[in-house]
Amino acid sequence: MTNRREATAAWRERFGVQSMLLRQFEAAGDFGDLSPREYDVLLVLAEAGEGLRLGDVASRTFLPQPSMSRIVERLEKRGLVERCSSPSDARGVLVSLTPLGATTQREAGRRHVRSIAQAITAGLDDREIATLTRLLTKVRLANTANAANTTDNANSRFAIGMEGKK
Repeated sequence: MTNRREATAAWRERFGVQSMLLRQFEAAGDFGDLSPREYDVLLVLAEAGEGLRLGDVASRTFLPQPSMSRIVERLEKRGLVERCSSPSDARGVLVSLTPLGATTQREAGRRHVRSIAQAITAGLDDREIATLTRLLTKVRLANTANAANTTDNANSRFAIGMEGKK
């Protein structure tokens, strides 16, 4: 049986590193005039390559749907995203990037990827980075079935914003 104290220490360290680095990325201006959560929405839409339902964007950004609605409204007012009817479901609404949103995401993404690489390689070599990635993937996969049942609860308490981002 895994030692609970060690498991808790590992969680706190992972969460602490993420929080610290996110503050550094914001201070460095990685996201421009976007919040990290707004950037996440643009990134998810860019990675999708097509419009997504609001619920899909919320789940891919680890945010609850009410928060996602407000973020999308702000991005829409700034001309970065647009809503349109789903071609497969007349009642459905899809959110997609505008050309300005795509450009904004690419520019912020370049800065952010540089910062991530700099932060991670400052303390780890390539082998250690591969090991860290493998271990975090293993934890995620071991908890995937349970996460599907608790997504809304977890998202509202532990929205992390940058998980799985490039």
